[in-house]
Formats: sequence, structure tokens, C-alpha cells
Amino acid sequence: MKRCATWLLAMALLLTGGVPFSVAEQIQLRQDAGGVTTLGGVDDAAKVSQAGMLACERLQDQASKGHCVIVDAANLSVISKTTAATIGGGVANDTYLKRIIVLAALTGTCVVTGFADSDGAAQSFTIPATFVGERNFGGAKNSAGALTVTCSNASDDNLVLVEWWPAS
Repeated sequence: MKRCATWLLAMALLLTGGVPFSVAEQIQLRQDAGGVTTLGGVDDAAKVSQAGMLACERLQDQASKGHCVIVDAANLSVISKTTAATIGGGVANDTYLKRIIVLAALTGTCVVTGFADSDGAAQSFTIPATFVGERNFGGAKNSAGALTVTCSNASDDNLVLVEWWPAS
């Protein structure tokens, strides 16, 4: 019923040439509790303009202007030993792990440390033998100690790549 009344009022105003508001009138917002909040009039002071382009905007007719390039940068460490290879600075919360890439099937396993289990305690995880491919960690921070990678077999040297970024 309320919608119908609103529609009828709007049609009556349009047909009679009446306009329900003008730019000089006050704008009011109805509140849930039944009250009204007055916002003020709308005039030239309410107009906003932007003279230049904002970051990463691009002109439709000039693609070379205002173009924003996003680079997925990372440091890369090649694991080339069977002892723990420290990635980053060597303390908790200093490194983001982006991705681990294994170029060919592993002969042994690789253990990664520096992350916490569901209770917050330090917990390692193992990349299994015969694995090949990549695992994306999306920038996980080493919250439970130094980020290290230890591969167990010398024949796996130079097959494991770690993409990372310093957290500080």
C-alpha cells in the first residue's frame, strides 16, 4: 500500500509539473526509529571534480598513459645442499613464503620449517619423494621460527626452488 501511495504521489507531481525537490532544498534521511536526519542542501559546494588521474587509472583512448603495472616479484633461493638452507633472515616473522617449485621428481624428501600448527606450536611439513611441480603458499609468514628447507638427498640438489619475500 505504501509503495502504491508513493508511486501515485510521484505520478501526480510529474503530471502537474511539480518537482519533489530542487537542488537548493534540504536532503533528509528517514531513520529506522522514525526520526529524520537533515543532511543539508545540495549546491555547488557539494560538487567534486578530479583534475588528474588516480593511481592505476588508464585513459581509454591513450593506453600508454596512466597504466599501472603490477609485478609479482620475489627472491629465489635454489636449494643446493642436504643441510638446512635458511630462507630469509633466519628468525620468526621475517619471511613470506610465496612458492616452492620442484623441477624434477625428488629422490629424497624435503622438510620445511618455520610455520605453526593449529595450536601455534612450531610444525614442519615434508615435500615427499617423487614429488614434482609447485606448491603456492600465497605469501605465508614464518610465524614459528626461521624458515628453512632441508632436502635429504644430494641428488636433489638444485631441483628445489623457493620463492620468498622479506616481511620487514
